[in-house]
Parts: sequence; C-alpha cells; structure tokens
Amino acid sequence: MKLRKLIQICGELLCLDLPSGYFEQTNKVDDGEVNKLLTCFECVYEELYRDYGTAIRSTAVHSCDGVIDISALRLHKVLSLVDGEGNDVPFRYSDNALAVTRDGDFNLRYARLPQEVAWDGEVVMPAPYIGERVVAYGVVREYLSSLGDWATAKEWDDRYKDALQAACGKTASMRMPARRWW
Repeated sequence: MKLRKLIQICGELLCLDLPSGYFEQTNKVDDGEVNKLLTCFECVYEELYRDYGTAIRSTAVHSCDGVIDISALRLHKVLSLVDGEGNDVPFRYSDNALAVTRDGDFNLRYARLPQEVAWDGEVVMPAPYIGERVVAYGVVREYLSSLGDWATAKEWDDRYKDALQAACGKTASMRMPARRWW
C-alpha cells in the first residue's frame, strides 16, 4: 500500500475531511494535518519494526582499532556478533559503532530499522502478518494522543492492540483437544 493511501485512510477514520486532491498528487502536500499524520505514521512504523519486525540481516564486518563502523546499516539492535570460528565476540554500543576487544573479521546478525518511505512510496510491512489496518489504527491512536484526546485515544489503543494480538497471536497450533482416558 502506498503511504499517501494509508494517510488518506487514517484521515477518513479520524473524519478530518482532507481534500482528495492531496492524495492524487505524487508530491507531498504541505498541510498541517497531513504532516501530523505523517509524524504519527513514522512513530508507529518504527515501533512496529522495533517490537514485531522480522527484518533480520546478516553481514560480514571488519574491525579496525577495536571499532566496527555500523553507520550505514540502519541497525536497531545486534542479535549476535561471532568470529570466523563461530565464537561469540563481546561488544558494546558506541556512537555509530560497536566497540570490540580485538581486530578481525566478524559475522554480524542484526535487527534493522525501516527505510524512509516517500509520499508516493510503498509501505513495506515489518512482518507478513501485520496489515495496513493495524498500522492505520496505530496512526489514529498516536494522532489522538498528540491532540490530548485521551479517552478516544484509549479506545483506538485498544483496537490497535487487539489487531496486533490477532495478527501476531498463535492460532490453532496451540489449541489441543483434551485427552481422554478410556
């Protein structure tokens, strides 16, 4: 789904009465309400990638003077850092780098942050089971929270969390019939 279409759906859920001409253009329109919705989208999108994302990457990295440069990776968190023999390498985070105790080549496995989405760009969901409806509910929740409408924001927060639970929860594979002893 395109970002402009998602923002249009959020505007309709909020009854904002945004002109439809905004969403037919390929260039972003400079409008206060649309900009608020975009800010809320970025917040929710990053939250979904951070908490529910499956964007896990592996790459080979090299350390010089005990520092591994990670500025180009859009790294959220390191899942593992191992040397060529498969041994874990201790590290600590520093400013756009990982500090390690020795130099060499390592294999880095990390969770990635989402890419920037252009106005006419495609929104790539963080996981295949998370749909546009979940994102739209989250954007509406953030928008209402930013306005200070806490009661309505709570209702949308419940919808958002229920939709996430339905999307991420285990299904029939967890339910087993009761055993019978006869």
